Amino acid sequence: MAYYTKPCVVFFLILMTLLGGSTGNVYKVGDSAGWTNTGVDYEKWASSHTFKVGDKIVFNYDPEKHDVVEVSQQDYNMCNSNSPISRYNSGNDELDIITPGTFYYICSYSNMCQQDKQKVAIKIDKEKSTPSPPNARVCMRTASSASPLSFGKLYLGLLASCVLALYLH
Repeated sequence: MAYYTKPCVVFFLILMTLLGGSTGNVYKVGDSAGWTNTGVDYEKWASSHTFKVGDKIVFNYDPEKHDVVEVSQQDYNMCNSNSPISRYNSGNDELDIITPGTFYYICSYSNMCQQDKQKVAIKIDKEKSTPSPPNARVCMRTASSASPLSFGKLYLGLLASCVLALYLH
């Protein structure tokens, strides 16, 4: 019975290691100030970091006063949020970087983008990133969009398969 247990356990641990968590860095936009209109120079903040695929970008803010809107470069330059690519408003938006490129975010509330310069362009370094899938079109996704139970269900299913395999052998 030990003969069947070892490969099953090893397979399970390898799979957990491969699927468990991001290997990248986590960056809080604006550092301790967060995503606010308190005089943070977001252009300077972004240029002081080297972002790569696998990293996570976190926007922390008061959702009654701010939001995060991903826009095109042209809309970013004009502070126009009328044609958003994505809109986030949870107050704690965690975005996984899944493709290289430059992505543009603004706050659409009041004149936060124009007057307070509450906007950030995040350049994902292609040279420091692992290759993205050939059909990847989405630049980032909200980390919370994937149910935390989905990985747990996967692990539970694998564990159940191992137990069943042990039982049948």
